[in-house]
Amino acid sequence: MKYLKHISLAALFMFAFALAMAAENEGSSTADPQAADSIQWLSYDAGLLKAAKEDKHVFIDFTAKWCGYCKKMDRETFSKAEVINMINTDFVPVRVDGDSQHELNIDGYKITESNLTKQEFGVRGYPTFWFLKSDGTKLGAITGYRPANVIIDALNFVKEGKYDTTGADQNTNPNK
Repeated sequence: MKYLKHISLAALFMFAFALAMAAENEGSSTADPQAADSIQWLSYDAGLLKAAKEDKHVFIDFTAKWCGYCKKMDRETFSKAEVINMINTDFVPVRVDGDSQHELNIDGYKITESNLTKQEFGVRGYPTFWFLKSDGTKLGAITGYRPANVIIDALNFVKEGKYDTTGADQNTNPNK
């Protein structure tokens, strides 16, 4: 009986050791483990630089730590694989804390996240999502909680440039 007890204890120890090694190997992976399962948010100033360099639209999430609907967006919308993939691939994702006094440096222009939120973008409630062209030109905003399908529709609209009403199709007169 004592022999069986030692074997069981040894088996339990080996199982625990194997689990610990698996967890350690998973954590030390060379690939970014968050890249596939979360949005890779940047600060506003870093995001503008990346957008200009990569010629991508900017998707800004204006949020606040106390905002219940912001947390709901993180849980229910920004956790969906299609949303994560689309934002990380086709946009430069930027997150701005509307209450933060963290100072941003935008080509020598210094402004806090709080002032950027209120003064530059006129955000009055959270969450608010702004879309920008790669050069920083403001396109438009969506306010409030939005489910994944609504965010995906908005992302597609911007990605496909449907906001641009000066395209070649506008110059074609169907009555001629």
